[in-house]
Amino acid sequence: MKKQQGNNIADHGQKTLMASASTAKTLAHFLVEKGFEETKIEDITGFSLDQLDAPDTRLPLQKYHALWYEAIHFTGISHLGLYLGSHPNEEDMGLLGHIFFNNATLEKALRQYERYYKIFNEGMHVELHLDDKYVSVNYLCETDESYCIPDMERTLAVSVYRARDYISPQLKIDYVAFQHSAPDYLDEYAETFPCPVKFDQPFSSIVFQRRFLDYRLPNRSSYLHKLLTRHVEGLLKKLAPKPSFKERVKRAISSKLSKDSVDAEHIADKLCMSRNTLYRKLKAEGVSFHDLVDQVREEKAMRYLKSGKHSLSEIAFLLGFSELSAFSRAFKRWTGDSPANYLKKHKRES
Repeated sequence: MKKQQGNNIADHGQKTLMASASTAKTLAHFLVEKGFEETKIEDITGFSLDQLDAPDTRLPLQKYHALWYEAIHFTGISHLGLYLGSHPNEEDMGLLGHIFFNNATLEKALRQYERYYKIFNEGMHVELHLDDKYVSVNYLCETDESYCIPDMERTLAVSVYRARDYISPQLKIDYVAFQHSAPDYLDEYAETFPCPVKFDQPFSSIVFQRRFLDYRLPNRSSYLHKLLTRHVEGLLKKLAPKPSFKERVKRAISSKLSKDSVDAEHIADKLCMSRNTLYRKLKAEGVSFHDLVDQVREEKAMRYLKSGKHSLSEIAFLLGFSELSAFSRAFKRWTGDSPANYLKKHKRES
């Protein structure tokens, strides 16, 4: 399904999804400079400008998205996300950005970015995918409604801009991808991104060559990095929801699929417990270990197929299948169709 722009967002389970106010603050100050009334900002977000300026302010994701759509309506700038992302300044950089650029290397920065991103936008999380040649920084939505086109445009634009400006102009981006359909202002994408742009992708992402991971960040302060990391780790303990045991096991399975034999003994060792304890805890949550392995494989299979970056044999290997025929049998059990037929249908629908 092609993702279209919308401004309604539902609660994720029983919890209202929250976002850091850092980008809302930047957007609010831009609006005020354009003549937007400050009182209207408070009506939309529930916060005054002073409150948005406070470093740890968080607001409901629904209100943050509403501010974006009001800003586009008021300014008439349909590509506002791209514009703000490609015209950043030092004062716009939030806590996560300062932590990122005070790391020693790009790889260490990205590892922390992956760990901390969801604290600052609960509607989305970041996953790094590395193969022999490329790194993909993937932005995955928790719900369809948590995807906001201008916010994602700004996120990718500012990431590419700052990577070249703060790390090295030689850091080449191979392509960027967006989950939404191509908009009417394609020329603005060409102006913003020095690389190909893809639309209607399973998730938004930035892709570059793996050799850049060793780049050392030139302007780092180890003292500032340590200070900011300590602060964010405190936020993580306060704000990050504790994953269910089932989710912890799924993450452990996901990290092992293409590396080792995925059996209960290995996963129990990774989680520092016995196999019997693993089984008992999963049973208490109403699921079996075998079912979780199957779930993880199915979820990742769909993601790999839709990305179009891997052959069927490569996907089978990444999912821990001994041979392609075993993957094909499992896929038919999940979907009632073969991987090849599924791909053909997906291409026709996209």
